Amino acid sequence: LGAARLPSEESTFAKPKPQPTPGALAKTTTSYASNVVKRDFVWEVSGLSWLEQQLAQEGRECTSSDIFHVHPNDSDSKYVLVYSPRGASLLHADANVCDESSDWDIYKFRDFLFFDENLRGTLALVRGADSFGTNLCYRFFVRDARGDFRPWGEARRVAVPARDHVACFVGGPDLETEAKGLFGLTFEELLGSEWVVDDSITFKVEVEESVVFSHPSAVPQIRLGKADVTFEQKTPSVEVPPSTLQADLLSLLIEGRHSDVSIEAVYGEAAPATFSAHTNILSQRSDVFAAAFSHEMRESATRTLTVTDVPPPALKALLHFLYTDDFDEVLKVLREEATHAAGTDAGDAASSSAGSSSAAPISCAPEDAQQSIAQLQAVLAAAHKYGVLRLLRWAEGQLCDKLSCEMACSLLSLAHVYGATELERNCLAFMKANMANVVKRADFAALAPEALVKFNMHCAGVDPAEEEPGRKRKRDDE
Repeated sequence: LGAARLPSEESTFAKPKPQPTPGALAKTTTSYASNVVKRDFVWEVSGLSWLEQQLAQEGRECTSSDIFHVHPNDSDSKYVLVYSPRGASLLHADANVCDESSDWDIYKFRDFLFFDENLRGTLALVRGADSFGTNLCYRFFVRDARGDFRPWGEARRVAVPARDHVACFVGGPDLETEAKGLFGLTFEELLGSEWVVDDSITFKVEVEESVVFSHPSAVPQIRLGKADVTFEQKTPSVEVPPSTLQADLLSLLIEGRHSDVSIEAVYGEAAPATFSAHTNILSQRSDVFAAAFSHEMRESATRTLTVTDVPPPALKALLHFLYTDDFDEVLKVLREEATHAAGTDAGDAASSSAGSSSAAPISCAPEDAQQSIAQLQAVLAAAHKYGVLRLLRWAEGQLCDKLSCEMACSLLSLAHVYGATELERNCLAFMKANMANVVKRADFAALAPEALVKFNMHCAGVDPAEEEPGRKRKRDDE
């Protein structure tokens, strides 16, 4: 058994030890992670609604992925994923058929059948049969309607012991639980869930492996730690202060020092706000601002640019980003403005209540989620107006994370107006996955005809972005 696997090249020859230099500090490190290799494997099962019937014809209760390898230096570090829609048997092939088959696509699975035939589960990782030990860490994920992989179960780290016979390792989220099913769903529930898109489901497994190249029967002792000696040369300590460029630029905006233009936000019933800014900075960061300063203000004696279509908090967040290029600064501004608005509303309500003995009690709890979405919508619109693509894409991503049945239709309309293609795709995928709840809402019926057409196209499997007028399409005969 010990001769079945060659030792790694690193353990065959000793490397020359590094030589210390005068004044160096020697440090010995024993590493137990130097041989760890990580591999992600993605597997899609399409035609899911037909899977049970097809498996019945094949005479089995599960299907399996193709073989994938993890550790490049070990030919036995090979795996398959197995999926059983009813959490039934994981025997994905017949051992006798595999041994006798001349078809490589069948024969190659013979090494993945050496495990307890009574094992039951929905999704499992199977390692090819061998007798050597190995150390594994694995975790399963499932892709949702938005394209994100969500974990199913916790990461599990195991030490697979060496054996005197060949056997497979099998691990899965529900192998040891009585209840089976992906996230506890029945197969019928799964087919109508967010995990199934276009009758397909996609799994991912993350595998980390540290192969044991020695067998206990061949060596007196197994030692896996790798010792190394390094020498640290102490250098004179010179403390370099952190960068203050971002803070310095922001202070120019906040304090108005050396400003040469005033940006005035006049929006609806909101209190006007004025910002003392600098044309050279804004012109460099935004072509739209550059054009405004070159044309609209050429003959202006007041050096004031009035903005009437952007709320003051969104304009402030935009300016802070242009000066800092920092999304955390944008979030900080939005939080401060939301807190200030909530405090103002609460104060007005308290004054009104004090002036009327018949007034009803006022709740001071703000609708934080809706307010946050409204702020991000305004930032996205402002970034679109002033051509700040990086901020626009960031706001688009933030709104993608806030999708809900209540907000999907309004965000789809926003994406349609401002050409936010990724937000549009996420909205359409979410609305399709949650169609029963979305189509009953009044805001769905109020969608613009163009948005409804895009929704219908998406449900039909056509990407609306690929069908937009002016987009080049491949010739059918190419």
